[in-house]
Amino acid sequence: MDRSAKPAFNFVNLSHPDELKDEETQLRIRRLAMAEVGKARRKPKTRRERNEIVLEFRTPAGSPSSIERLGGGEVDPFSAYPIDLDETGRGLVAYIFRNNSSHSRQLRGSWWPVGLADPAAFYMVLGNSRLYMLKELNGAFVTQDDAVSLLHQNNAIRSMGEKMKDPRHHTSDELLGAVGAFMCHHYILGGFAGWENHRNAMMRITQLRGGIDKITKQELRITMSWCDLVGAFSQDIPSIVTLPRQWEADSKSPPHSPRPYSAISLKWKQQLPTLLDWISIFDDVNQLISLERAFTDKELRLAATTGSWMEPTMVRLLAIRPLVRGSSQENVIEEVCRLGTMLFLAPVWRWIGARPVWTFNISRNLLSILHSHMVEWGDLKPLLAWVIYFAAVETRDAMERSRFVFFLAVVMGGLQIREWEELMQIVKRVLWVEKVFANSEESIREEVMRILRRATPVGKIAEEVESEGA
Repeated sequence: MDRSAKPAFNFVNLSHPDELKDEETQLRIRRLAMAEVGKARRKPKTRRERNEIVLEFRTPAGSPSSIERLGGGEVDPFSAYPIDLDETGRGLVAYIFRNNSSHSRQLRGSWWPVGLADPAAFYMVLGNSRLYMLKELNGAFVTQDDAVSLLHQNNAIRSMGEKMKDPRHHTSDELLGAVGAFMCHHYILGGFAGWENHRNAMMRITQLRGGIDKITKQELRITMSWCDLVGAFSQDIPSIVTLPRQWEADSKSPPHSPRPYSAISLKWKQQLPTLLDWISIFDDVNQLISLERAFTDKELRLAATTGSWMEPTMVRLLAIRPLVRGSSQENVIEEVCRLGTMLFLAPVWRWIGARPVWTFNISRNLLSILHSHMVEWGDLKPLLAWVIYFAAVETRDAMERSRFVFFLAVVMGGLQIREWEELMQIVKRVLWVEKVFANSEESIREEVMRILRRATPVGKIAEEVESEGA
């Protein structure tokens, strides 16, 4: 009997039965139960009402389609899995869909169905879930497997070995899905030699299939592009899997939507009129952010299922290589902006749900260019300030961070500004996302200002940067 309309009842909404094991959930249930006991003592009830307990699993109003539920955090506890799950396995599945877990939400609605399609892929999904769980326990992503994740990895290898005995599986969707799961495993650990080996295997299988266009299942096609992109981004190398049609569509702004005015874009086209690769990407990002394409509920659901504008934008940034044309001043400026844009977008990607987003190679490449090339930025100095600000905020290496902080102080001196608020106005006018970067300045403000106070007059800081070879 549904007595949910009675105001005397309180409901604890669960998306998975294993959430009943959560201590906070149990405490909340006990508190509600004791509150009802207190009411019962104060108000007599019929015999039936005294003995009745209602346990009800309810589907939230306005529930989305099945693929959106999978991506958004809802999971069917009675779903058929490709392997028998023990208690540990059920816990790892529940962790994937726990709203406050450190697990990546990005494209979960695509890679989860791919994982369900094959035992080998599913074993790796469980192993990867364990790595995310270890991240939550340790406070940082781990660099090697523990006994639980290694057990699932060995089971996946054994399952793939059995599958390879049958030639019919040598080019199957299931094998491609399992290889993609291994690529994600190495990417989570930051082990890119293993990622590259599996990427090569994925491309060989794809070639035997007759090309990427022969992969017709949308979930698998998107998962393959994702597995390729995250490893390529982490190493700052071009992606080699072409964009899925869904991503191509998501990367474009609505037809006839207005372009926001950008003073820095106008200055770029006046100073570097023949270099349009990076500035065209910057203009698109500026427009998409101005339309808040990344931050509506609809876009967040898309990010968790089929992807957002972020993925094709990253592919475009990885594809352009200004320094291949030579190390002229113009090419150096474009390369610095390319790297800086990825460092700016990395926290936005995390905010949407991607984890991990490795940027150590990107910040290292940027620092190397700043040290080895001294160029005149002219009217584009605000762009340089914008790039270095986000590099200083993003880097996790203490030595690199101190170098970016120093460069930022140098740029402030070059712009002849002495107040931090003036710098932030310049940075925000280039491109900014308040809900992502609010309070980001707190980590570097005092260090930058300390350098400026020490380097008076401004000319002294220019001498210091010249001695550094920047």
